[in-house]
Amino acid sequence: MVKRYEPDDPMELVGVALSAAGDGAMDEMARCIIEEYVREGWDEARLLALFRNPFYRALHMIYRERGEECVKRVIAEVCAQWGVWRAAADEEADADA
Repeated sequence: MVKRYEPDDPMELVGVALSAAGDGAMDEMARCIIEEYVREGWDEARLLALFRNPFYRALHMIYRERGEECVKRVIAEVCAQWGVWRAAADEEADADA
């Protein structure tokens, strides 16, 4: 069953445009998003690909406004802070189990 839309629904999604807060705000937004992906194990190349892709509107906006070098710098800073963990399968250990 699909719930019908009600005009006074408190869970209605509402989009709000905010005025630009400056370069510092864009860098901080990029830093937060990058940190989330870095903590999931994404590497620098994969992160940069997200920023280059117009499908990811917020990231691509940062990429266009701040430029690739700025995005690379922020990615490098976040990766240096958190590191990038990588998992590898140990096939010999799996075979012994």
